[in-house]
Amino acid sequence: MHNHFTFEAMAQQTEILIVGGGIWGLSTAYHLAKFGQKDILVLERNEALAAETTPQAAGLVGQIRSSVTMLRAVRYALELFSQFPKETSLRQTGSLMVALTPERMEAYTRQIEKANLNGIEADYVSHTEMAHLAPAMDITKIEGGYFVPNDGYVDPEQCALAYAAAAKDLGVQIRLNTLVIGFRQRNGEILGVETEEGFIASNHVVITAGPWGAALAKEVGITTAVQPIRHQRVRTGPTPGIPDNHPVVRVTDVSCYLRPEKDGYLYGYFEPEPVSIDLEAMPADFRTGDIKPPVEVMADAQKRLTPIFPILKNLDIAEYKRGITTFAPDGAYMIGPVPEIDRLYLAIGCAALGIAGSAAVGRWLAKWVIDGDPGEDLDIFSHQRFGTQAADQEWLRRESEQFYANYYGIRPE
Repeated sequence: MHNHFTFEAMAQQTEILIVGGGIWGLSTAYHLAKFGQKDILVLERNEALAAETTPQAAGLVGQIRSSVTMLRAVRYALELFSQFPKETSLRQTGSLMVALTPERMEAYTRQIEKANLNGIEADYVSHTEMAHLAPAMDITKIEGGYFVPNDGYVDPEQCALAYAAAAKDLGVQIRLNTLVIGFRQRNGEILGVETEEGFIASNHVVITAGPWGAALAKEVGITTAVQPIRHQRVRTGPTPGIPDNHPVVRVTDVSCYLRPEKDGYLYGYFEPEPVSIDLEAMPADFRTGDIKPPVEVMADAQKRLTPIFPILKNLDIAEYKRGITTFAPDGAYMIGPVPEIDRLYLAIGCAALGIAGSAAVGRWLAKWVIDGDPGEDLDIFSHQRFGTQAADQEWLRRESEQFYANYYGIRPE
């Protein structure tokens, strides 16, 4: 009896518990509170918020998307980010899409038409205009391109902290250094989470733990069809002459992108031979920072970009960013209620669109929790969409890696 009493004294409870304080978890907390929900607790295992994959991201917010759902999602992010405080603010300098081949220009023509149909401003640009937007570019190597003026980029960490600040202002509690080690459920209902400090009871539990979400889902017997894949980028040392309004440049034919960052250039690419990361084989204390700096990989990225940006040849690397992204075989998110367990929600599979999608993901999850409905048709993100095939690890890895490698590929319309 006595033991039972001490357990009860330790037990804590909350209405909604969010596991993971990266950008998706913080956006979810903010949206829940914004919609009037009280008693929300975010648990983060690290000593700082948004300390794992969020700050390794490139923070690109681009509206050219293959599905209308994602197009609307990015439009909402642009709206929300532009209301955030100045230091976290969106740099709305546009996207410059560069083509090195006639085939790519053809694909771009289709993209422009589709964008315009969906109310997105996008138009061809002349070589002169391109040289003006990105003066370091060698335009003689370029077939053509187009410009999307309302696109932009954010500092991912500052953006996540802006969500956190807004959530705290609305009464959300955030607890750091708290590791979730399991879940408690009964008769297909979630009861709460086990942490190293004890049990926390909760009516709703939302898992937004990035690449670690799959292992957490496994704790409740759920197999998720996502593959963690390394995704790297670098920042160069200071470079004079980068204009203030320099857009994000996507050189899709070489799977690379580039934007200004801290007086230098940030660039990255989708590796043609992706490197998957088996988090379950890693030690429990494995963190994003333990990934080896991607020296050879980024030398390849530099080689791919140098014909178009000759300046990169002579710039020192000031920082290697070491990220992990998670991909489902079709490159779409996996978001929503976990099948078979009431009031447990999982959001995973950011597919290198974690920052740009964060506003919509938080809103969808908040509406799911509050109304039992995300407010729009999200079947494309269903956890069950791959059926039994999701359990085939080999298939999952192969298909997910292939989607990653062809991220900027020309897809049949």
